[in-house]
Formats: sequence, structure tokens, C-alpha cells
Amino acid sequence: MRIQIRRFQVIFCSLLFILIFFYFYRWRYIDDDGDAIGTIYITVTQYSPDKSMLNDYEKNKDEKYFSNRNLNAPVLVWWTPFTYDTGSYIRCGDQTRCFTSNIRKYRDNKDFSAFLFYGTDVRLDELPLPRLPHEQWALLHEESPKNNYIFSFESIMTMFNHTATFKRHSDVPLTTQWLGSIEDIFDQTFVVDVQTKTRLQADQNLAPIIYIQSDCNTPSDRDLYVQQLMKHIRVDSYGSCLHNKDLRSDLRNPVAAMEHIDILELVGKYKFALAFENAVCTDYITEKFWRPLRVGTIPIVYGSDRYQDFLPDNHSTISIMDFGTPIELSQYIHQVNSDDALYDSYRQFKFTRQISPDTLLARTMSERTWGIHNDRTRGNFISKFECLVCERVHKTRREQTQTYQAKFDDYGCPPPTTFDEDGVRLERAGSWYRTYEFTRCQVEVFQEWIAQGIYNFTEAQLNEAASKRFSPSFRRNEFLK
Repeated sequence: MRIQIRRFQVIFCSLLFILIFFYFYRWRYIDDDGDAIGTIYITVTQYSPDKSMLNDYEKNKDEKYFSNRNLNAPVLVWWTPFTYDTGSYIRCGDQTRCFTSNIRKYRDNKDFSAFLFYGTDVRLDELPLPRLPHEQWALLHEESPKNNYIFSFESIMTMFNHTATFKRHSDVPLTTQWLGSIEDIFDQTFVVDVQTKTRLQADQNLAPIIYIQSDCNTPSDRDLYVQQLMKHIRVDSYGSCLHNKDLRSDLRNPVAAMEHIDILELVGKYKFALAFENAVCTDYITEKFWRPLRVGTIPIVYGSDRYQDFLPDNHSTISIMDFGTPIELSQYIHQVNSDDALYDSYRQFKFTRQISPDTLLARTMSERTWGIHNDRTRGNFISKFECLVCERVHKTRREQTQTYQAKFDDYGCPPPTTFDEDGVRLERAGSWYRTYEFTRCQVEVFQEWIAQGIYNFTEAQLNEAASKRFSPSFRRNEFLK
């Protein structure tokens, strides 16, 4: 009898554990007819930065050490540990100096002036609230909304004073963060003439199009489109997404091999490259866009709705948004693939090696004061961001009426979309759209609690409150529009 009771207890506990797991991590909502309408993945923190070094540093200091230090400069603190610097001075320009640190306890110092946030690691349940009147907040977020959808809502963006994002209107625009220099656009190192490319399609059995992507579950749902495109034209897919062709083992790490010479040479052999971003947002442009342009391959783009502004001319890419379906796109690719003159018309900037100084690309690159790839002369955009905040903090100290305010357009991205079985774009549909809407509910609850003076809450409490207003609002007709 006792054995049977124990077995029952074990089975009951196991079932309870499974129910709890699915309750917190994966929710399936039911419409009025009792049918499941889709799955949403709740935004639960999966990664926590290693703060052990910072914690150990704090433990070795007296309780009043951080608040009592006489630093004689504005103090900037990374609320989300990013540079892992325990404390050092930065000099921006001739006279401007600030003290930067990743130690939160410096908030109690009389010289404390601003918090710096790295967008991916920002959590609504772990913000320095209540916010004090003299504190300035600065956001660095070069990643797409896939990493954190809260910045797609105006009430969150307007909490900040300074920004460094991929948007052109940001205080430190990072739109060209993946482009080393304007010379990369004209680089001839990896350019292959069109006749050789045609021959390689036969000799090496290359498809007209190359696709290298290993991030397969994305807000843009790009793989759904690529899957349909593959039915009408060959695509060599080297990444883990829709994989049909192998890379060498040492080239399979997408981050480490991104700029590898052998990857550049491989892309240069193809006539076309899919440059599909993981999310659709104005000015979100990554190496997928710049790499084909650098090696003389025509990018087929999907991502920023204003990508044309950053082209070397007005005829150097092909956009899927100019075609109703993947079939129509494939027909045009076949046409360009078989017409050498038409193909090379997309690469005139590579042959002339000229770009008008009036283009936004030329102006942006000439005005950019930071570099990439460990540029020892100009530094990187992180140091540029810190200096922007430092200089502005000094200015607000000198001029009491001077204020700075971030805008929605400094990041704000539209709701994610998906594609139907024919590759036609759909709005208000898909699991990422539901994730976006759930985040909207989180943000609404967060703002209401802050207005009520409620600052101490857990991530689970926020999710529970958000779910109560999310579930009833989603009905089948929401996904049939």
C-alpha cells in the first residue's frame, strides 16, 4: 500500500512540475471556440552577465568607499555590466573628463550623474527606480528588436536622455557599424567578373544564390520566404537554416568566420546573396547587407525599409518588396542571371569606384568619428557613446536649463510580420507578433506600476500581470486579417 502511495506521489509531482514548466515558459492561448491560436515564448531572462569579478571587487571595499570617494568628475555607471571596468577616467576632447564604472554603488557618490544601459540586458524588473531628478539615462543598443522588444514602445524610449542605436536619428547613429570604411565598397579584392561567375555555376555546381544563416527563428521569419523561393530557383544554403551545402568546419562559427577571407571569396563567386535581416526595422543594416556589396555580389535584401539611402547608387541591390511573391522574384533573378549586361548594371559602382559625396552613405562615413575592428586611432562606438554622455553631462552642469530627451524614433521598430505558404507577407500574425504584443502588455503594466510608486516586483510578477490582459485580447479573428 505504501509503495502504491509513493508511486502516486511521484507521478503527481512529475505532472505538477510539467504543468508549472509550461505555465511559465510556453503558453498556448485558446480562442472562443476552444482552438489553439498559436504559441508565444514569454520573455524570461535566459542569460545573466557574469558579475562575479565586480562583486568580488565590491566585497573588498569598505561600505562607504564608493559613496565617499572624491572623484572630481561626473560619474557614469553602466547599470547593465558591459565594459566590466571597476572604475577609470575617460577624457573626451581637450578638457572634458568623466569617471566611468560598472559598480552600481557609485550611485551614492555626490558626483554621480548618469546610468548607461546596454539594451539587450535591460530588464523592466531590475531598473534603478525610483529615478532621481538629477540622473540621466543613456541607451546603447546596436542589436535588432529580437534581443529586447521593450524599445519598440515609446513610453520606454522616452525614459532615456541619450541614445546610440542603429537608427540614423540616434545621438550616435550606428547604422554603418558593420562597414569598415567607404573604401570597402570599392574594394576589388574579391570581385569576380560575370563570365567567370557563370562558368563557376557549371564547373563547381554553384547555385545562382548563396544564403549563409544559422539564426533560424527570427522576427522577420525570413526562412519561410527563402523556403518558398527555393522551390523556383536554386539557393545554396551553407548555414544551419535550410542547410543544403557544407562549409569547412573552421568556417561554421557564424561570428568568428563572419569576415574570414575564405567566406568573402566564397560569397564573391556567387552572382546573388540573400541579405535578409533577422528583424524588419528602419536602418537596421548588418554585415549581410555590406558583405555582398564589398565582394561584388548583388544583395537580395529584406530588412530596413529605407536601405536605399545607404547604397552607393540607386541600382545596386534587389529588394523582395518589389515583387509580389517569391515566384515573381525568382523569375527576375533568372533573367538577371542570364543577362551579363543587366547583371553588371548592378555593379557599376565597383567599376567606376565612385560615389557621389551627396549620398547619405558618403556623408555618414565622412562624419563618423569612430571606427571598427579595434581602430586604435578613432576608437569604437562604445567609447564614442561614453564621451557623448560625458560631454552632455558637463553641459547640463554648466547650463542648468539644458536638457536632453530621447525620441521614439531613436529606436522604435514596427510589429514583426511573417509570410504565408505562398511567401506573401502577413501582418498581425505569427508567434513573434504575439511576443511583441505580450511585451506591449508588460510595458503597460510596468508604466502603471511606476505611476503608482510600485518599484519592487519580480519578473514572474510582471509576466503574470501582463498575461491577464494579454490572453483575453487575442482571438482568432486577430490572426485572419
